[in-house]
Amino acid sequence: MSTLKVQNIQHTNGTSGIAISSGGVITQPTIPCCMVQLTTSNAQDTSNPYTTTSTDIRFDKILLNQGGCYSESTGRFTVPIDGVYEINCQFLSNANSATDKQFSLRKNGAAVQLGYHGVDNQHVEMHVHALLDCVSGDYLTIQLEQGEIFIDGGGTYSAFTVRLVG
Repeated sequence: MSTLKVQNIQHTNGTSGIAISSGGVITQPTIPCCMVQLTTSNAQDTSNPYTTTSTDIRFDKILLNQGGCYSESTGRFTVPIDGVYEINCQFLSNANSATDKQFSLRKNGAAVQLGYHGVDNQHVEMHVHALLDCVSGDYLTIQLEQGEIFIDGGGTYSAFTVRLVG
């Protein structure tokens, strides 16, 4: 049995890829990922509820954008390297809507997963979760297909997260 004793693993250009602490904790500081939220200050639809359908939602509150993969101006997470990506999105449906609510996770413009809530005049959380095999240059977006979603000034009722998992 062999033991490899290292503290950091780096690319030949000096970029650190993996670090191991003295306690054995492994970190990967450059994993492409983002967490963004939609607020009433967004560039598309500042009303509450948000009603803009059939266009990529431009989440405006960026909490994390490691690798600079998410673009607020387009609403796209552009995949920087091939791999499997975990995507999660949540919204709060609008309670006063008389229509069904549906949103889609899209890969390169095509819907791959849907979140849905029927008419019942209550706020209900809607979710989409997916693991997608992606190649460099693919892009991931979210679109409201129908209905209304509740948003606020802080973005606390919405989230779109993407991260490379392997």
